Amino acid sequence: MQVPGTGPCDSRYDLPMTGVQHDTKRRPDVGDRYRLTRSAFDVVSAFGCLRARALPGPVIVAVLAEHGYSSSSVHNQLVRMVNRGIITSRRHGRVGVYRLGEQLLSGFMDISGESTAPGYEGRLHAAAYSIPETERLLRDRFQYTARYLGYRQLRPGLMIGFADGSAQLHAQLPLVAAPSWFETFTIAPENVDSARRMSAPAFELAAALQELPGLEAQLSELSCGGATPGGGVPEMSITKFFDLYFAVARAVLAHPILPTELVGADQPARRFRELMSRCNLEYLLRFDQRVLEIAGASSSFDLIEWLPVS
Repeated sequence: MQVPGTGPCDSRYDLPMTGVQHDTKRRPDVGDRYRLTRSAFDVVSAFGCLRARALPGPVIVAVLAEHGYSSSSVHNQLVRMVNRGIITSRRHGRVGVYRLGEQLLSGFMDISGESTAPGYEGRLHAAAYSIPETERLLRDRFQYTARYLGYRQLRPGLMIGFADGSAQLHAQLPLVAAPSWFETFTIAPENVDSARRMSAPAFELAAALQELPGLEAQLSELSCGGATPGGGVPEMSITKFFDLYFAVARAVLAHPILPTELVGADQPARRFRELMSRCNLEYLLRFDQRVLEIAGASSSFDLIEWLPVS
């Protein structure tokens, strides 16, 4: 049996499709809330650098001044991120205090390497959709939301994953106007080899393997081949360092950990997370004290809400 419009496939469905989305109304705030630009990532990095759940605006401005951002550019970025739901804000007197949104905090913890491999139970979770070009913003939101929930594109109109994100997907996209629609269901591959053939292109394993050597070489240079973390390239600025940090974090977000049964224990996603751990160590050795001093010099330092120490 095949998905209508997708062509032949050597897999079968073990459960019926559920949750067809049809409605005559559409939420007015449909848009891309999930893609992080470099400037937005640098704002989020201030929370990570200080290991904070909430930061006052003056602290964020002071930290990002080290990256070369002006006060006005940081404030403009904060407003955009609040409007997109990436962060929230409240007033404490004349000072704005910003908090990571729950969804972003979850992704932030994944970047930090706190993720485990899912098991493979003989089936894939899937989402099929048809959203025309005239509803491009809606289509973008659907794709980014699905990616955030662990789905990846197998072919146009079909995304697959190893965790059931259907409830969250329907909750975040409750009203989709006809002729647009999406459905969630499961696919049971005939065997493990079939599941591997579907997983490899959807999760871009070949591209991940091509990206790894360059990032590993840069981290190796910073640590003198692993012998002296923090000892290589002593002249590196925090701005140049975060060019590398952004590349590694983006790879971590793009490549979730997959079932070991399908990709082996030494999968690219784990190697990206190992690089993230090395990035974190390099940051601690090179820039941590300086950033803490910058934050400590702010009159709003006491408004910082720290993450629990793990």
